[in-house]
Amino acid sequence: MRRFLLTVFWISNVGNVFQLLFVVSASWIIIAGTYSFSELSVSVFFVQYVPWLLWLKAFAIALFGELGRWIFSLPILVVAPLKLIGGTVIGFWAYSVAMKMPIGPADAVIIDGPAR
Repeated sequence: MRRFLLTVFWISNVGNVFQLLFVVSASWIIIAGTYSFSELSVSVFFVQYVPWLLWLKAFAIALFGELGRWIFSLPILVVAPLKLIGGTVIGFWAYSVAMKMPIGPADAVIIDGPAR
């Protein structure tokens, strides 16, 4: 369980790096004047700037239906920071729970060779 929680921690950290990149790039697009805050929705951001992630839009709409469509119509600078905060909370929670767990035999590292 400890390894699973630490894996969740590291996956959330990597995801947070991508979310931070989305926030910075969306902010830059808005500051440059290409789109306004309300015009740069999640859908527009995905179609125009990160088309390799369009499968997420199809997945979210298939999974959530109209709620997925509504989320993709929100401004990117509303959704991305919320996802960044959520990922940070989940990651720190997983880390704090994992650090309170005792290290079991499956987590131990053998340095001197096999136990006798």
